[in-house]
Amino acid sequence: MKNFHYLLILTIAVLSVFLFASFAEENISVNPIVKVWTLQSKTVAGVTVATTCDPNSKWDFKADGTYVITDNCDSIESGAWKLSDDAKTITLDGVTAYNVVESSVGSLVIETKVAEIGLIRWSFN
Repeated sequence: MKNFHYLLILTIAVLSVFLFASFAEENISVNPIVKVWTLQSKTVAGVTVATTCDPNSKWDFKADGTYVITDNCDSIESGAWKLSDDAKTITLDGVTAYNVVESSVGSLVIETKVAEIGLIRWSFN
């Protein structure tokens, strides 16, 4: 009976070690980009611009790597997004790259350079 108790305790201890080791290996990180962002401003070459469709448009970056952009004109754009390993670039649909200027819980600022237009910057909260 003593041997059975020792064996039971040893089995529980070994299983506990494996259980805690698996939790320690799990990469639990919170991506601050994953959120529904509301457009606050859009600037082109430093000048604030906005079409009638831009104010309060929503950019929804989802945890599954998809996004949906909706504006006030009921236009919807969707696709796949990816954040670079250094968290400095967001790429939409593997083509359009945005530099991440600021990323926090309550603020996102991204920008991209378009040859004919200049630097375009979007600010969200």
